[in-house]
Amino acid sequence: MVIGKGKISIQDLQFDCIIGTLPVERENEQPIVLNVSIWLDFTLAARNEDLAHSIDYAELAEDLKGFIRRSCFQLEETLVVETAKYVLENHPKAEAVEVSVSKPMAISNCKGATSSIKITR
Repeated sequence: MVIGKGKISIQDLQFDCIIGTLPVERENEQPIVLNVSIWLDFTLAARNEDLAHSIDYAELAEDLKGFIRRSCFQLEETLVVETAKYVLENHPKAEAVEVSVSKPMAISNCKGATSSIKITR
């Protein structure tokens, strides 16, 4: 049996950050909802029950929150592209990553404005 590729995901991670182009958005944090999926080989992690052969999603969540909060992106498009690149640069086990972000307060009477991207090595 071949185990092969798997996907780990962080779903609906909610936190506040500076994002947007409007003057009020540059001065005040607003909530975002982040989703990240990472494809990687599960073979060694599954065989050995060893997190060293995978990616710790709790550490990843905190790391990405810090990266995004420090970056103060203007556009959602920039946020998703740069976050996906950051994952690939800092997690060599990651073979592909998909990132989506939503600004739930961007449009009134709307669940949110969302952007997403998938990048493969």
